[in-house]
Amino acid sequence: MLWSTAADEGRTVPPEGDLTDPQELADPPPDVSAAVVRLAVRTAARLRLDAPAAREHRPVGAGALLLAAAVGARARSDLAAEVVRAVPAARSLWDVLAHHAVVAPALRHCADPVLAGRLRDASPLTALLDRPTPSGESAAELLLEDVLLAHPQGRRLVTTVYCEPPASPAQALWRGRLLDQLRMPERELVLDVYEAALLRHTAEHLALVRDARLSLTVPPDLPAARPVARWWSALAALERSHGRSLKARSGITRAYLEGVRLHRQVERLEASTA
Repeated sequence: MLWSTAADEGRTVPPEGDLTDPQELADPPPDVSAAVVRLAVRTAARLRLDAPAAREHRPVGAGALLLAAAVGARARSDLAAEVVRAVPAARSLWDVLAHHAVVAPALRHCADPVLAGRLRDASPLTALLDRPTPSGESAAELLLEDVLLAHPQGRRLVTTVYCEPPASPAQALWRGRLLDQLRMPERELVLDVYEAALLRHTAEHLALVRDARLSLTVPPDLPAARPVARWWSALAALERSHGRSLKARSGITRAYLEGVRLHRQVERLEASTA
C-alpha cells in the first residue's frame, strides 16, 4: 500500500510477498484500513474526482488490500490470480479509486498477461482508462455511464485521458469502440476528445497515422492499421452526419483529415477483402 502511494513519484518495482495468511486481509488492523482510505482520498484529488467522491458515503472495502497482496505475489502468478478472483466488486466510488490506485501503477510490473487482465477487471477505472478484457467491459462501461459522465469532473477526466495517443493497439481499439459508442448520445464529449487530441497531441497522433498508412502498402497489413483507424472512426462518422459541429470547433484543425482518410482507407480495404 505504501508503494502504491508513492508510485507516481518513483518507478521502483513493487515489493514482493508470499501471501502468508491472506485470510487476515479480510479484517485488517485500523492503521492499514486508514492507509487504504488515505490512498483513495489522494487518488480522488490526483484525478480531480474529489467532488463526486465526496457524495459517496459507503466505506472503502478490503478489495484494495487483496489487490496489493496479489501484486506482491506476482512472481507466483497462478496464486496471485486466485487472490484477485477473491476481490469483491467495488461497492463505492471510494473502492473504485482505491482499486485503481493499486492496480494502475502495478500493471507495468506484471509480466503474466492473465494476471494483468484479472487486475484490470478488478479495477473498473483502470480498465476504462487503459483497456479491459472482454469480461471486464460491462463494469467499465457502467462506471463511465453511471458515475463519470454524470459529473463535470468525470467528463473532464475522460477527455484528458482519451485524447492522448493510445499506448497500444488494444488500447486504441477499446477507446475507438467506446468513442464510437458515445458518438450520438454524447456527441459534444466525443468532439471534446478529438479537439483536445488535436490541440495537445497533434504530432503524436499524426505519427501513428503515418505509420499505419505505411503498413497499408502492398500487401496491406490490415491488423497493423486497424487499431489506429478505429480510434478515428467516431470522428469520421461525425464528419458525415454533423459536419457543421466539426467546423464550429476551432481546435479541430484540418489535420483531422489524415485520421479520417486512414479510417476510410481501412474501411475500403476491409470491404474489398470481405
